[in-house]
Amino acid sequence: MITLENKNLMVKISDGRGARVEHFIDKRTGKDWVWKYSPEVKKELHELDGFDENWEGGWEEVFPNDAPVEINQFKLTDHGELWRRTWQQIPTVDKSEALFELECETYPVIIQKRFHLSESELKINYKIESRASMNLPFIFKFHPALAIEPGDEFHMPGSYMEPVALGFSRLIGIDRKTVFPIGVAESGEYVNIQKALPEDGHTREFVRLSQLEEGMCAVFNPATQTRLKFQFPKDIFPYVWLFQSYGGFNGHYVSMMEPTNAGHYDLSEAHKKQECGEIRPGEKLDFSLRLTLEPLMNV
Repeated sequence: MITLENKNLMVKISDGRGARVEHFIDKRTGKDWVWKYSPEVKKELHELDGFDENWEGGWEEVFPNDAPVEINQFKLTDHGELWRRTWQQIPTVDKSEALFELECETYPVIIQKRFHLSESELKINYKIESRASMNLPFIFKFHPALAIEPGDEFHMPGSYMEPVALGFSRLIGIDRKTVFPIGVAESGEYVNIQKALPEDGHTREFVRLSQLEEGMCAVFNPATQTRLKFQFPKDIFPYVWLFQSYGGFNGHYVSMMEPTNAGHYDLSEAHKKQECGEIRPGEKLDFSLRLTLEPLMNV
């Protein structure tokens, strides 16, 4: 386990499978924002092992695909391969940084992930280099399992919202785009989309937000009066997927705010609709996410 720490935050990162964030601890309140289903990180998985039955929580990435798919001559596995593979750690001089690299097997690309901790912010920088002789369509999604509590609120910018999969939708249940928030999509106001843990205690929702007014999404915790905010470039991440399970998915109480370039979970469909990324032969992509913890009184 790799630990990055300052007076405000302690971040622990797996040095094994996934190079994922295992803990994101606010040292001022003691709150850990990472949801974990299993305390242990299993070894690297077989390429045919499914995601849901092996999901352990933590904050990881989905790449180069979401649902299993064959595209061109490539057979891409469930939720891609970044979560299932063991990354190589690269030594750094800066003690506030951790650097990892992975040479992908399903796609001819190399990806680097650099964590940098400063004050109350964790910056994650990604570099993707293509070794292919053709254009490669891809999905990239930040996939953080969040430890939520009753009364938590999700703060989103003005956008358009629709269910990702209508069969999973228990709170909205309408298969169409809706202006969000209703009537104030042009105002840029942030309002809660869904209070966590509704009265029945067993429901779920999975929505996709598009045409974002701002590249951000956040969750507010009233108990600590703090907000975890993700900031990202809209041209790289034009969508946010918000997954909510309050006992309605395998009994889990968890949520995920997922900045992504994908308008559909099937890479083939997303590519047809031009709702995913594409990397050219020899191209190098470079982009970052900023994860900030901020006090937010009287929300």
